[in-house]
Amino acid sequence: MSKILIVDDEPRILLLMQSLLKNNGYDVVSAHNGNDALEIVKKGGVDIAVTDLRMSPMDGMTLFREIKKIAPAMPVVLLTAYATVETAIEAMKSGVFDYLTKPFKVAEMISCLKRAEATLSGAAAANVAEAPMRYRFENVIASSPAMIAVCDMIQKVAPTAATVLINGESGTGKEVIAKTIHRNSTRANKPLVAINCAAIPENLLESEMFGHMKGSFTGAVSDKEGLFETANGGTLFFDEISSMPLILQGKLLRALQEREIRRVGGTKSIPVDVRVIAASNTNLEEAVVKGTFRSDLYYRFAVITLDIPPLRKRPEDILPLVKHFIRTELHGSSNLPELSPDAQAALEAYDWPGNVRELENAVRHALTFCSGGGVITRDLLPAKVAEFKPSSPAGGDNASLKSFLKQKEKEYIEQILTSTGGDKEKAAETLKVNLSTLYRKLSD
Repeated sequence: MSKILIVDDEPRILLLMQSLLKNNGYDVVSAHNGNDALEIVKKGGVDIAVTDLRMSPMDGMTLFREIKKIAPAMPVVLLTAYATVETAIEAMKSGVFDYLTKPFKVAEMISCLKRAEATLSGAAAANVAEAPMRYRFENVIASSPAMIAVCDMIQKVAPTAATVLINGESGTGKEVIAKTIHRNSTRANKPLVAINCAAIPENLLESEMFGHMKGSFTGAVSDKEGLFETANGGTLFFDEISSMPLILQGKLLRALQEREIRRVGGTKSIPVDVRVIAASNTNLEEAVVKGTFRSDLYYRFAVITLDIPPLRKRPEDILPLVKHFIRTELHGSSNLPELSPDAQAALEAYDWPGNVRELENAVRHALTFCSGGGVITRDLLPAKVAEFKPSSPAGGDNASLKSFLKQKEKEYIEQILTSTGGDKEKAAETLKVNLSTLYRKLSD
Protein backbone atom coordinates (compact mmCIF):
# COMPACT_ATOMS: atom_id res chain seq x y z
CA MET A 1 0.00 0.00 0.00
CA SER A 2 1.09 3.60 -0.61
CA LYS A 3 2.21 6.00 2.08
CA ILE A 4 -0.25 8.89 2.41
CA LEU A 5 0.52 12.33 3.83
CA ILE A 6 -2.57 14.06 5.26
CA VAL A 7 -2.44 17.75 6.07
CA ASP A 8 -5.10 19.67 8.01
CA ASP A 9 -4.93 22.31 10.75
CA GLU A 10 -7.92 20.74 12.53
CA PRO A 11 -6.69 17.95 14.88
CA ARG A 12 -10.11 16.27 14.85
CA ILE A 13 -10.04 15.91 11.05
CA LEU A 14 -6.49 14.60 11.13
CA LEU A 15 -7.36 11.87 13.65
CA LEU A 16 -10.47 10.91 11.68
CA MET A 17 -8.61 10.62 8.37
CA GLN A 18 -5.68 8.83 9.97
CA SER A 19 -8.01 6.19 11.40
CA LEU A 20 -9.95 5.91 8.14
CA LEU A 21 -6.89 5.36 5.94
CA LYS A 22 -5.14 3.00 8.35
CA ASN A 23 -8.29 0.87 8.54
CA ASN A 24 -8.09 0.58 4.76
CA GLY A 25 -4.49 -0.62 4.85
CA TYR A 26 -2.63 2.62 4.11
CA ASP A 27 0.56 3.77 5.80
CA VAL A 28 -0.27 7.28 7.05
CA VAL A 29 1.78 10.26 8.18
CA SER A 30 0.14 13.54 9.20
CA ALA A 31 1.01 17.21 9.52
CA HIS A 32 -0.83 20.10 11.19
CA ASN A 33 0.43 22.75 8.76
CA GLY A 34 2.12 23.25 5.41
CA ASN A 35 5.63 23.82 6.76
CA ASP A 36 5.62 20.51 8.66
CA ALA A 37 4.21 18.79 5.58
CA LEU A 38 7.07 20.08 3.39
CA GLU A 39 9.64 18.75 5.84
CA ILE A 40 8.01 15.33 5.62
CA VAL A 41 8.01 15.43 1.82
CA LYS A 42 11.69 16.42 1.76
CA LYS A 43 12.58 13.33 3.80
CA GLY A 44 11.02 11.15 1.07
CA GLY A 45 8.92 8.03 1.21
CA VAL A 46 5.55 9.75 0.74
CA ASP A 47 3.56 8.64 -2.31
CA ILE A 48 0.39 10.77 -2.19
CA ALA A 49 -0.55 13.98 -0.35
CA VAL A 50 -4.07 14.87 0.81
CA THR A 51 -4.38 18.45 2.02
CA ASP A 52 -7.08 20.83 3.16
CA LEU A 53 -7.45 23.99 1.08
CA ARG A 54 -8.11 26.48 3.85
CA MET A 55 -5.24 26.36 6.32
CA SER A 56 -3.04 28.89 8.04
CA PRO A 57 -0.38 30.17 7.66
CA MET A 58 0.15 28.21 4.41
CA ASP A 59 -2.98 27.35 2.42
CA GLY A 60 -3.45 24.17 0.42
CA MET A 61 -2.67 25.69 -2.99
CA THR A 62 0.61 27.15 -1.77
CA LEU A 63 1.50 23.79 -0.24
CA PHE A 64 0.64 22.05 -3.52
CA ARG A 65 3.02 24.32 -5.47
CA GLU A 66 5.82 23.76 -2.94
CA ILE A 67 5.32 19.98 -3.01
CA LYS A 68 5.57 19.99 -6.80
CA LYS A 69 8.96 21.71 -6.56
CA ILE A 70 10.23 18.86 -4.38
CA ALA A 71 8.32 15.90 -5.84
CA PRO A 72 6.84 16.78 -9.27
CA ALA A 73 5.26 13.34 -9.81
CA MET A 74 3.47 13.16 -6.45
CA PRO A 75 -0.35 13.25 -6.79
CA VAL A 76 -1.91 15.89 -4.53
CA VAL A 77 -5.58 15.66 -3.53
CA LEU A 78 -7.33 18.80 -2.31
CA LEU A 79 -10.08 18.85 0.31
CA THR A 80 -12.49 21.75 -0.03
CA ALA A 81 -15.92 22.97 0.99
CA TYR A 82 -18.51 23.41 -1.80
CA ALA A 83 -18.33 27.18 -1.41
CA THR A 84 -14.75 27.11 -2.71
CA VAL A 85 -15.36 24.87 -5.73
CA GLU A 86 -14.23 27.57 -8.19
CA THR A 87 -10.88 27.70 -6.41
CA ALA A 88 -10.73 23.92 -6.67
CA ILE A 89 -11.34 24.15 -10.41
CA GLU A 90 -8.39 26.52 -10.77
CA ALA A 91 -6.36 24.07 -8.69
CA MET A 92 -7.19 21.22 -11.08
CA LYS A 93 -6.05 23.36 -13.99
CA SER A 94 -2.76 23.88 -12.15
CA GLY A 95 -2.22 20.14 -11.82
CA VAL A 96 -3.91 19.06 -8.57
CA PHE A 97 -4.80 15.36 -9.03
CA ASP A 98 -8.36 15.63 -7.72
CA TYR A 99 -10.50 17.47 -5.21
CA LEU A 100 -13.04 16.12 -2.72
CA THR A 101 -15.75 18.21 -1.12
CA LYS A 102 -16.29 18.10 2.63
CA PRO A 103 -17.87 16.10 4.09
CA PHE A 104 -16.60 13.31 1.84
CA LYS A 105 -17.63 9.66 1.81
CA VAL A 106 -15.20 6.92 2.80
CA ALA A 107 -15.70 5.12 -0.53
CA GLU A 108 -15.11 8.37 -2.39
CA MET A 109 -11.78 8.95 -0.62
CA ILE A 110 -10.58 5.37 -1.13
CA SER A 111 -11.60 5.44 -4.80
CA CYS A 112 -9.67 8.67 -5.28
CA LEU A 113 -6.53 7.23 -3.64
CA LYS A 114 -6.72 4.08 -5.76
CA ARG A 115 -6.85 6.20 -8.90
CA ALA A 116 -3.84 8.17 -7.68
CA GLU A 117 -2.00 4.89 -7.05
CA ALA A 118 -2.83 3.73 -10.56
CA THR A 119 -1.27 6.93 -11.90
CA LEU A 120 1.90 6.23 -9.91
CA SER A 121 2.10 2.66 -11.18
CA GLY A 122 1.73 3.88 -14.76
CA ALA A 123 4.37 6.60 -14.41
CA ALA A 124 7.22 4.35 -15.52
CA ALA A 125 5.37 3.33 -18.67
CA ALA A 126 4.60 6.97 -19.44
CA ASN A 127 8.23 8.01 -19.03
CA VAL A 128 9.31 7.16 -22.57
CA ALA A 129 11.21 9.14 -25.17
CA GLU A 130 8.69 11.56 -26.59
CA ALA A 131 7.93 11.53 -30.29
CA PRO A 132 6.59 14.67 -31.96
CA MET A 133 3.09 15.39 -30.67
CA ARG A 134 1.36 14.87 -34.00
CA TYR A 135 2.50 11.23 -34.07
CA ARG A 136 2.00 10.41 -30.40
CA PHE A 137 -1.80 10.71 -30.63
CA GLU A 138 -3.03 8.36 -33.32
CA ASN A 139 -5.96 10.34 -34.77
CA VAL A 140 -5.13 13.90 -33.68
CA ILE A 141 -3.35 15.88 -36.38
CA ALA A 142 -1.58 18.86 -34.86
CA SER A 143 0.51 21.02 -37.15
CA SER A 144 -1.01 24.38 -36.16
CA PRO A 145 0.05 26.13 -32.93
CA ALA A 146 -3.57 26.00 -31.74
CA MET A 147 -3.85 22.21 -32.06
CA ILE A 148 -0.37 21.62 -30.66
CA ALA A 149 -1.57 23.60 -27.63
CA VAL A 150 -4.61 21.29 -27.41
CA CYS A 151 -2.31 18.26 -27.56
CA ASP A 152 -0.18 19.73 -24.79
CA MET A 153 -3.30 19.98 -22.66
CA ILE A 154 -4.34 16.40 -23.51
CA GLN A 155 -0.94 15.14 -22.47
CA LYS A 156 -1.24 16.90 -19.11
CA VAL A 157 -4.87 16.09 -18.32
CA ALA A 158 -5.21 12.52 -19.67
CA PRO A 159 -3.36 10.74 -16.81
CA THR A 160 -5.33 12.65 -14.15
CA ALA A 161 -8.84 12.05 -12.85
CA ALA A 162 -10.01 15.53 -13.85
CA THR A 163 -13.39 16.05 -15.50
CA VAL A 164 -12.96 17.63 -18.94
CA LEU A 165 -15.26 19.90 -20.94
CA ILE A 166 -14.52 20.04 -24.69
CA ASN A 167 -15.86 23.09 -26.51
CA GLY A 168 -16.01 23.42 -30.27
CA GLU A 169 -18.20 23.79 -33.33
CA SER A 170 -19.88 20.73 -34.83
CA GLY A 171 -17.42 18.63 -36.80
CA THR A 172 -14.25 19.85 -35.08
CA GLY A 173 -13.48 16.40 -33.66
CA LYS A 174 -14.61 16.66 -30.04
CA GLU A 175 -15.32 12.92 -29.81
CA VAL A 176 -11.87 12.16 -31.25
CA ILE A 177 -10.34 14.30 -28.49
CA ALA A 178 -12.44 12.50 -25.86
CA LYS A 179 -11.27 9.11 -27.16
CA THR A 180 -7.66 10.31 -27.14
CA ILE A 181 -7.93 11.43 -23.52
CA HIS A 182 -9.39 8.03 -22.57
CA ARG A 183 -6.77 6.02 -24.48
CA ASN A 184 -3.97 7.93 -22.74
CA SER A 185 -5.49 7.64 -19.27
CA THR A 186 -5.09 5.05 -16.52
CA ARG A 187 -8.58 3.82 -17.51
CA ALA A 188 -7.58 2.90 -21.06
CA ASN A 189 -8.27 -0.82 -20.51
CA LYS A 190 -11.82 -0.05 -19.32
CA PRO A 191 -14.83 1.02 -21.45
CA LEU A 192 -15.31 4.39 -23.07
CA VAL A 193 -19.07 4.85 -23.35
CA ALA A 194 -20.55 7.76 -25.33
CA ILE A 195 -24.04 9.20 -25.00
CA ASN A 196 -25.41 11.86 -27.37
CA CYS A 197 -27.77 13.94 -25.25
CA ALA A 198 -29.33 15.55 -28.34
CA ALA A 199 -30.09 12.27 -30.11
CA ILE A 200 -32.07 10.50 -27.37
CA PRO A 201 -35.68 11.52 -26.58
CA GLU A 202 -36.08 13.20 -23.20
CA ASN A 203 -38.33 10.43 -21.83
CA LEU A 204 -35.67 7.78 -22.60
CA LEU A 205 -32.52 9.69 -21.63
CA GLU A 206 -32.83 9.01 -17.89
CA SER A 207 -33.21 5.29 -18.52
CA GLU A 208 -30.21 5.33 -20.88
CA MET A 209 -28.03 7.01 -18.28
CA PHE A 210 -29.12 5.24 -15.10
CA GLY A 211 -30.89 2.07 -16.30
CA HIS A 212 -34.34 0.90 -15.18
CA MET A 213 -36.13 -1.86 -13.33
CA LYS A 214 -38.65 -4.22 -14.89
CA GLY A 215 -42.15 -2.71 -14.88
CA SER A 216 -40.97 0.83 -14.03
CA PHE A 217 -42.71 2.15 -17.17
CA THR A 218 -44.55 0.85 -20.21
CA GLY A 219 -42.14 -1.22 -22.26
CA ALA A 220 -39.74 -1.95 -19.38
CA VAL A 221 -40.05 -5.72 -19.76
CA SER A 222 -36.81 -6.51 -17.95
CA ASP A 223 -34.15 -4.89 -15.77
CA LYS A 224 -31.71 -2.81 -17.79
CA GLU A 225 -28.21 -1.61 -16.96
CA GLY A 226 -27.60 2.09 -17.65
CA LEU A 227 -24.56 3.63 -19.29
CA PHE A 228 -23.09 4.69 -15.93
CA GLU A 229 -22.90 1.01 -14.97
CA THR A 230 -21.63 0.00 -18.43
CA ALA A 231 -18.81 2.54 -18.13
CA ASN A 232 -17.92 1.61 -14.54
CA GLY A 233 -14.15 1.86 -14.08
CA GLY A 234 -13.82 3.68 -17.40
CA THR A 235 -14.94 6.92 -19.03
CA LEU A 236 -18.41 8.28 -19.76
CA PHE A 237 -18.58 10.81 -22.59
CA PHE A 238 -21.59 13.16 -22.72
CA ASP A 239 -21.82 14.67 -26.20
CA GLU A 240 -23.98 17.78 -26.76
CA ILE A 241 -24.40 18.13 -22.99
CA SER A 242 -26.22 21.46 -23.42
CA SER A 243 -29.21 19.54 -24.82
CA MET A 244 -29.85 17.71 -21.55
CA PRO A 245 -33.17 18.76 -19.91
CA LEU A 246 -32.88 20.70 -16.63
CA ILE A 247 -34.60 18.02 -14.56
CA LEU A 248 -32.04 15.44 -15.69
CA GLN A 249 -29.19 17.88 -15.11
CA GLY A 250 -30.07 17.82 -11.41
CA LYS A 251 -30.08 14.01 -11.31
CA LEU A 252 -26.77 13.89 -13.19
CA LEU A 253 -25.21 16.37 -10.76
CA ARG A 254 -26.24 14.20 -7.82
CA ALA A 255 -24.76 11.10 -9.48
CA LEU A 256 -21.45 12.90 -10.03
CA GLN A 257 -21.32 14.23 -6.48
CA GLU A 258 -22.39 11.02 -4.74
CA ARG A 259 -20.60 8.66 -7.18
CA GLU A 260 -23.66 6.45 -7.16
CA ILE A 261 -26.81 6.06 -9.26
CA ARG A 262 -30.30 4.68 -8.84
CA ARG A 263 -32.11 2.95 -11.70
CA VAL A 264 -35.49 4.28 -12.81
CA GLY A 265 -38.05 2.55 -10.62
CA GLY A 266 -35.36 1.20 -8.32
CA THR A 267 -34.71 1.79 -4.61
CA LYS A 268 -31.13 0.54 -4.39
CA SER A 269 -28.17 2.93 -4.78
CA ILE A 270 -25.43 1.51 -7.03
CA PRO A 271 -21.85 2.83 -6.58
CA VAL A 272 -20.12 3.80 -9.82
CA ASP A 273 -16.59 4.91 -10.64
CA VAL A 274 -16.44 6.81 -13.92
CA ARG A 275 -14.40 9.62 -15.32
CA VAL A 276 -16.63 12.14 -17.07
CA ILE A 277 -15.85 14.00 -20.28
CA ALA A 278 -18.46 16.32 -21.79
CA ALA A 279 -18.65 18.18 -25.09
CA SER A 280 -20.69 21.13 -26.27
CA ASN A 281 -20.99 23.06 -29.52
CA THR A 282 -22.70 25.94 -27.70
CA ASN A 283 -21.42 28.30 -25.03
CA LEU A 284 -22.41 26.77 -21.68
CA GLU A 285 -21.65 29.98 -19.77
CA GLU A 286 -24.26 31.75 -21.89
CA ALA A 287 -26.65 28.84 -21.29
CA VAL A 288 -26.14 29.29 -17.53
CA VAL A 289 -27.02 32.99 -17.85
CA LYS A 290 -30.15 32.11 -19.87
CA GLY A 291 -31.19 29.56 -17.24
CA THR A 292 -31.07 26.55 -19.58
CA PHE A 293 -28.05 24.97 -17.90
CA ARG A 294 -27.37 24.61 -14.18
CA SER A 295 -24.42 26.63 -12.91
CA ASP A 296 -23.43 23.97 -10.36
CA LEU A 297 -23.34 21.29 -13.08
CA TYR A 298 -21.35 23.61 -15.32
CA TYR A 299 -18.68 24.02 -12.63
CA ARG A 300 -18.61 20.24 -12.21
CA PHE A 301 -17.90 19.80 -15.92
CA ALA A 302 -15.59 22.78 -16.41
CA VAL A 303 -12.75 21.54 -14.19
CA ILE A 304 -10.58 21.46 -17.30
CA THR A 305 -11.77 23.05 -20.54
CA LEU A 306 -10.38 22.29 -23.99
CA ASP A 307 -11.36 24.71 -26.74
CA ILE A 308 -11.08 23.10 -30.18
CA PRO A 309 -10.70 25.82 -32.83
CA PRO A 310 -12.65 25.54 -36.10
CA LEU A 311 -10.70 24.36 -39.12
CA ARG A 312 -10.84 27.79 -40.77
CA LYS A 313 -8.72 29.14 -37.89
CA ARG A 314 -6.02 26.48 -38.25
CA PRO A 315 -5.28 26.20 -41.99
CA GLU A 316 -1.89 24.57 -41.24
CA ASP A 317 -3.80 21.39 -40.34
CA ILE A 318 -5.76 21.07 -43.60
CA LEU A 319 -3.21 19.31 -45.82
CA PRO A 320 -1.85 17.03 -43.03
CA LEU A 321 -5.46 16.04 -42.30
CA VAL A 322 -6.09 15.31 -45.99
CA LYS A 323 -3.04 13.03 -46.14
CA HIS A 324 -4.18 11.31 -42.94
CA PHE A 325 -7.64 10.67 -44.39
CA ILE A 326 -6.15 9.31 -47.63
CA ARG A 327 -3.97 6.87 -45.68
CA THR A 328 -6.96 5.85 -43.55
CA GLU A 329 -9.31 5.31 -46.52
CA LEU A 330 -6.71 3.41 -48.56
CA HIS A 331 -5.26 1.47 -45.64
CA GLY A 332 -2.85 -1.19 -46.86
CA SER A 333 -2.37 0.38 -50.28
CA SER A 334 1.21 1.12 -51.31
CA ASN A 335 0.12 3.40 -54.16
CA LEU A 336 -1.48 6.48 -52.60
CA PRO A 337 -2.64 9.38 -54.80
CA GLU A 338 -0.95 12.78 -54.64
CA LEU A 339 -2.59 16.19 -54.44
CA SER A 340 -2.16 18.50 -57.40
CA PRO A 341 -1.16 22.12 -56.63
CA ASP A 342 -4.58 23.41 -57.73
CA ALA A 343 -6.33 20.91 -55.44
CA GLN A 344 -4.12 21.98 -52.53
CA ALA A 345 -4.94 25.63 -53.21
CA ALA A 346 -8.68 24.91 -53.32
CA LEU A 347 -8.59 22.93 -50.07
CA GLU A 348 -6.70 25.69 -48.26
CA ALA A 349 -8.93 28.47 -49.65
CA TYR A 350 -12.26 26.90 -48.64
CA ASP A 351 -13.71 28.01 -45.26
CA TRP A 352 -14.93 24.54 -44.12
CA PRO A 353 -18.16 25.39 -42.27
CA GLY A 354 -18.53 21.67 -41.48
CA ASN A 355 -14.97 21.58 -40.13
CA VAL A 356 -12.93 18.37 -40.04
CA ARG A 357 -15.97 16.18 -40.72
CA GLU A 358 -16.66 18.05 -43.96
CA LEU A 359 -12.99 17.80 -44.97
CA GLU A 360 -13.04 14.03 -44.43
CA ASN A 361 -16.14 13.72 -46.62
CA ALA A 362 -14.48 15.85 -49.32
CA VAL A 363 -11.48 13.49 -49.34
CA ARG A 364 -13.79 10.46 -49.68
CA HIS A 365 -15.57 12.20 -52.56
CA ALA A 366 -12.27 12.82 -54.36
CA LEU A 367 -11.01 9.27 -53.80
CA THR A 368 -14.23 7.86 -55.28
CA PHE A 369 -13.42 9.47 -58.63
CA CYS A 370 -9.64 9.18 -58.50
CA SER A 371 -8.05 6.21 -60.26
CA GLY A 372 -5.70 4.20 -58.05
CA GLY A 373 -2.29 5.80 -57.64
CA GLY A 374 -3.35 8.83 -59.64
CA VAL A 375 -3.47 12.50 -58.78
CA ILE A 376 -6.30 14.26 -56.95
CA THR A 377 -6.99 17.37 -59.01
CA ARG A 378 -9.28 20.30 -58.27
CA ASP A 379 -12.09 18.96 -60.46
CA LEU A 380 -12.29 15.78 -58.34
CA LEU A 381 -13.20 17.75 -55.23
CA PRO A 382 -16.84 18.52 -54.32
CA ALA A 383 -18.11 21.39 -56.46
CA LYS A 384 -18.61 23.78 -53.55
CA VAL A 385 -14.96 23.31 -52.59
CA ALA A 386 -13.54 23.45 -56.11
CA GLU A 387 -15.55 26.56 -57.04
CA PHE A 388 -15.27 28.42 -53.76
CA LYS A 389 -14.17 32.06 -53.94
CA PRO A 390 -13.22 33.70 -50.61
CA SER A 391 -15.24 36.84 -49.96
CA SER A 392 -13.45 40.06 -49.16
CA PRO A 393 -13.60 41.02 -45.50
CA ALA A 394 -15.96 43.82 -44.54
CA GLY A 395 -14.23 47.14 -44.89
CA GLY A 396 -11.76 45.93 -47.51
CA ASP A 397 -8.16 46.37 -46.44
CA ASN A 398 -9.10 48.40 -43.36
CA ALA A 399 -9.19 45.88 -40.54
CA SER A 400 -11.22 46.73 -37.46
CA LEU A 401 -9.44 47.95 -34.34
CA LYS A 402 -10.56 44.80 -32.53
CA SER A 403 -9.01 42.46 -35.13
CA PHE A 404 -5.86 44.59 -35.30
CA LEU A 405 -5.37 44.45 -31.51
CA LYS A 406 -6.10 40.73 -31.48
CA GLN A 407 -3.44 40.14 -34.13
CA LYS A 408 -0.90 42.24 -32.22
CA GLU A 409 -1.70 40.38 -29.01
CA LYS A 410 -1.08 37.07 -30.74
CA GLU A 411 2.21 38.30 -32.19
CA TYR A 412 3.32 39.39 -28.72
CA ILE A 413 2.37 36.03 -27.19
CA GLU A 414 4.35 34.20 -29.89
CA GLN A 415 7.30 36.52 -29.23
CA ILE A 416 7.21 35.65 -25.51
CA LEU A 417 6.87 31.93 -26.32
CA THR A 418 9.96 32.17 -28.51
CA SER A 419 11.90 33.90 -25.70
CA THR A 420 10.98 31.10 -23.27
CA GLY A 421 11.94 28.37 -25.72
CA GLY A 422 8.32 27.28 -26.09
CA ASP A 423 7.82 26.80 -22.35
CA LYS A 424 4.14 27.76 -21.97
CA GLU A 425 4.19 27.82 -18.17
CA LYS A 426 7.05 30.36 -18.18
CA ALA A 427 5.31 32.34 -20.92
CA ALA A 428 2.07 32.46 -18.89
CA GLU A 429 4.05 33.63 -15.86
CA THR A 430 5.76 36.36 -17.92
CA LEU A 431 2.43 37.48 -19.39
CA LYS A 432 0.81 37.36 -15.91
CA VAL A 433 -2.08 35.15 -17.10
CA ASN A 434 -3.00 31.62 -16.04
CA LEU A 435 -2.06 28.71 -18.29
CA SER A 436 -5.63 28.01 -19.43
CA THR A 437 -5.96 31.64 -20.61
CA LEU A 438 -2.75 31.30 -22.62
CA TYR A 439 -3.99 28.12 -24.30
CA ARG A 440 -7.30 29.81 -25.12
CA LYS A 441 -5.60 32.81 -26.69
CA LEU A 442 -3.33 30.54 -28.74
CA SER A 443 -6.40 28.74 -30.10
CA ASP A 444 -8.33 31.94 -30.99
